[in-house]
Amino acid sequence: MNNLPKLTAKQQKFVLRYLTNGNNATKAYRFAYDCQGSSNATVSVEANKLLKNPNVALWIKQAQENIQEVFKDELKYSALDCFNELADLQERCSKSNKTYNVEKGCIELKGKLAGLFVDKLKVTGGGLADVLDKLK
Repeated sequence: MNNLPKLTAKQQKFVLRYLTNGNNATKAYRFAYDCQGSSNATVSVEANKLLKNPNVALWIKQAQENIQEVFKDELKYSALDCFNELADLQERCSKSNKTYNVEKGCIELKGKLAGLFVDKLKVTGGGLADVLDKLK
């Protein structure tokens, strides 16, 4: 990141807010710049122009690539990892006659984040949902 172009203070505020607000350019622009008296359409146009600014675009691209790399590393948690952690926890519980609910919850949450567990939902409320339930 050391070879990235310099941004103005307002551009830095825009980029940081854009990256942390779900990529909403209009809200980021309103945060970084004085938009008092500007219409929503004007702010939207200006925000999109700023996104196309080569320096701003490069910073956003670099940050998003880094975020993707972090997520890739974090999501390498596999079903085998989850199984091994749960087996280890089970063994410790059986030896100590204690329960480790917090640790078990953390293992389950890591598994959910990695897409290993899926909660089943029952949709109700009439119409198609009722018809589908009756077909089971």
